[in-house]
Amino acid sequence: MSRSYTKWKCGFCENQIAWDEPFTYMSNKTVVHFTCLKDRALKTPKGDQEELKMVLDSLEDELVSIQKYKERLSKVSNEDVKKVLDQAEKDAEKNAGILTRTVEKLSAVLPS
Repeated sequence: MSRSYTKWKCGFCENQIAWDEPFTYMSNKTVVHFTCLKDRALKTPKGDQEELKMVLDSLEDELVSIQKYKERLSKVSNEDVKKVLDQAEKDAEKNAGILTRTVEKLSAVLPS
């Protein structure tokens, strides 16, 4: 089975981002693989590394949820259920954005 790729390349590793990989949008408009963000953040913490790890774990949970909602949305025909799942996906995207900004504050992932 071939992978389907997004239009973005990771701002850290420069590899194409596949739809089945967790990824996030940085505040500087860069799109990055979650794994690349996590690796860089853990190498450049600004404070308590355990707190940073908790935020990264929470971000990963939200990114995985987004992927699951997208997958489920493609299989649902009931419009009311689609609306609920679509809203849940949007909420997870909002949470992922908040958590990504927190990772940026707790580490030196972005150039100063």
